[in-house]
Amino acid sequence: MVVASLSGDLKLVTAGDSVKISVLFRVFPRSRRSSPPGRSEARRLQNITPVCADGPGRTSEAVIEKAHEGVYVFSAEPRGQTTAQASFTLKIYDSGSGKKVAELGRRSISQKSVVARVLMPEAILWDDDSAFTGSLQDSESTTKFNSQSGLYWKEYDD
Repeated sequence: MVVASLSGDLKLVTAGDSVKISVLFRVFPRSRRSSPPGRSEARRLQNITPVCADGPGRTSEAVIEKAHEGVYVFSAEPRGQTTAQASFTLKIYDSGSGKKVAELGRRSISQKSVVARVLMPEAILWDDDSAFTGSLQDSESTTKFNSQSGLYWKEYDD
């Protein structure tokens, strides 16, 4: 049996126990990246339905075929059990040039948890500190910035 792999701008591959993947999107145009968004702007999230498919063995894929300018937040939650053990790999621009693969590691998921945040079209991961030159943290948020590019990316605590 041949199993076709899905392709797109963003692909989250999971291996291990079955998890449900959900994706939120926040518009963050390049023209606004020199100043961090306010709380109300950062909370304007849209649910995005990824294309999902089971792969060989105990793998699955969740794909965003065409990514727009903004922040994508991938979350996972157990499906049918109280805790799930799974490994996560994020593939960016899987179907074209500029392909980037981020091994997100193995995690124990007991409730809905954020697996990755990625800024598109630059393919910058929130957890990739090498993409930033510094960060600021206060009681309600964290701002990461890159002084060379002028990028300011702010995430509020839940």
